[in-house]
Amino acid sequence: MRETVDHGMEAVWLERARRLARRPALGTAGQDAAPVIVLGIGKERYGIDLSDVAEVLPPVHVTPVPGAAPVFAGVINVHGEIRPVIDLRRLLGMETSRNGESARVILLRKDGREMGLRIDSVEQIRWVGSGDMQAPGAGPSPHIKGSTNDLLMLLRTEALFAELQTGVIT
Repeated sequence: MRETVDHGMEAVWLERARRLARRPALGTAGQDAAPVIVLGIGKERYGIDLSDVAEVLPPVHVTPVPGAAPVFAGVINVHGEIRPVIDLRRLLGMETSRNGESARVILLRKDGREMGLRIDSVEQIRWVGSGDMQAPGAGPSPHIKGSTNDLLMLLRTEALFAELQTGVIT
């Protein structure tokens, strides 16, 4: 009986090895590809350079700050440090979700600064090359640096941090 189980597991491992061996290798167009984390906001998909993501947090409660600008969701405690959180839905002018619920937040880090970004979901990590990118269309948001053929919109992390500089508190 034990020998049958071992042969069954070995067959599973061999099949996995065959599938992994068939994965396409990056061609010359993909050599400049960089990993991005794909975020969901409603039915839309956004990407952020993975190098700018410090941490994907479990659902957390965002504490509102009275008098803050609408794009500012509030603050969170991350490892004993208070971090500001921007609501990506509000920033992009989309219908907002209900307040009071725990939120999915990713922690961004750029030039020694950290901030949270409130999103709906984290979907995957994907490689995007410069050949996959299209310039933003007419009337682009300063927060969007481009999109892919399948409409993944890539966000400018610098522009997100600039929101904190431009007077989040009104």
